[in-house]
Amino acid sequence: MAETANRRGVILRRAARVFLERGYDGASMDEIAREAGLTKPGLYYHFTSKTELLFAVTTFAMDELERETFAAMAKASTSLEKLRAILHTHAWLITRERDRAFTLLITTELGSLDPEDRRVVVQRLHSYRTLIQATLEQLGGEGVLRSGTDSDVAAHTLMGMVAWLAFWYRADGSLDGPTIADMVTDMAMASVIPDPLRPAAG
Repeated sequence: MAETANRRGVILRRAARVFLERGYDGASMDEIAREAGLTKPGLYYHFTSKTELLFAVTTFAMDELERETFAAMAKASTSLEKLRAILHTHAWLITRERDRAFTLLITTELGSLDPEDRRVVVQRLHSYRTLIQATLEQLGGEGVLRSGTDSDVAAHTLMGMVAWLAFWYRADGSLDGPTIADMVTDMAMASVIPDPLRPAAG
């Protein structure tokens, strides 16, 4: 069972890279099969269509984001630490090479999904944004948010700030992934939390 799950994970990661490099329309099942070390019939054994494969990749990406986020939040002891955990986890996944393709596809290929599959992913993204908003509202109740901050506007903005990292970050840049993830998280936190109240990175 574990071997099957691991094999599926390898296929999804290789497919994500092909989708990212070629775009959904430019990616072929032949190329994905080759990258995954499978024959084309072997790939179709696991996924009956390219659309089904894209949905599986996107679902896997959301699973990773949620799993890592909740794990990080579980270690936080305050609302401030929880907000930082949410934002930093997202930034970290984008800059971590093995997950970058997954994270980018969540936002770039939604339009290529079947309508019902797209609805499922959009709902999960909405739930993720709601998690950010609920944490901001906790902070507002504690008197920690910047004066005049609207939790709904702030949640959309923070999510967008971090997600945009996927479009410009390059692993061969002058700064490494962990440094970039810390910097982006700090900037996002600074937009809603006054300086004296923000937790330090780390």
